[in-house]
Amino acid sequence: MVSAGRPQLDLLPAADIVELLLDAEARVVPAVRAVTGPIAAGADLIAARLAAGGRLLFAGAGTSGRIAAAEAAELPGTFGLDRRRIGWQVAGGSDSTDDDEDDLAGAARDIAELAITEVDVLVAVAASGATPYTLALAAAARQVGAAVIAVVTTAGSPLADRADVTIAPSPGPEVLRGSSRLTAGTAQKIALNALTTAAMARSGRVHGDLMVDVVPANAKLRHRAAGIVAEIAGVEQAQAEDALRRCDDDARAAVLLLVAGLDADAARRRATAHRSLREALEE
Repeated sequence: MVSAGRPQLDLLPAADIVELLLDAEARVVPAVRAVTGPIAAGADLIAARLAAGGRLLFAGAGTSGRIAAAEAAELPGTFGLDRRRIGWQVAGGSDSTDDDEDDLAGAARDIAELAITEVDVLVAVAASGATPYTLALAAAARQVGAAVIAVVTTAGSPLADRADVTIAPSPGPEVLRGSSRLTAGTAQKIALNALTTAAMARSGRVHGDLMVDVVPANAKLRHRAAGIVAEIAGVEQAQAEDALRRCDDDARAAVLLLVAGLDADAARRRATAHRSLREALEE
């Protein structure tokens, strides 16, 4: 028998179900905003580990793992982060199922594949904070001295006990009871977006509000990169496109070529020598 006071979703018209779901999602941003401090602390921790030569790793199982993997996959293209400095593992890999959340043998294999070191940082994502697979990876990370950031939606969880920083928004009960892919999943996604974007900005991979290190891997992104160069350098789009070609699609170098009057080789050297474009421009 369904608990009193719970919505009878199977008896409702679709429009009413959607309204209930959207009402629940409206709780998410305030819940994530309430943990701004831990998100900021996690971002600074990631930036520090990357500056020390470490890698940014992600792990999770089920919905949480897939959200973590999606976040990790976006970072190299958006922020130009070397793919060798990003890693992620989802329980069961690309064919993951709910069964894989308890697969400690699979966890051991994935730990070996990640080869976590003391300078790395692991972002461990689990709505419950108690998933055996994710706990195993977090424990392995702590054992070698790596930093651990837990992203959970359950306060006081076992994963929080293994973390240097715990990000634990509490968006409230799910409309579809127990389905952590809904409000919990949205909270994890927003928290991860904020965490990684702040970390990349703190790492010098953002100039103002511009993705200065975006990888121009297709026509759309080449046009976007040229627009970024044009805006920073104060030139026309065509000039920016020419500078990008001369600098092998390095937007930082293209800006330096245009603003500092350097040739392409010198612009690339100066761009590489500095943490951020702003520092390179101020040299």
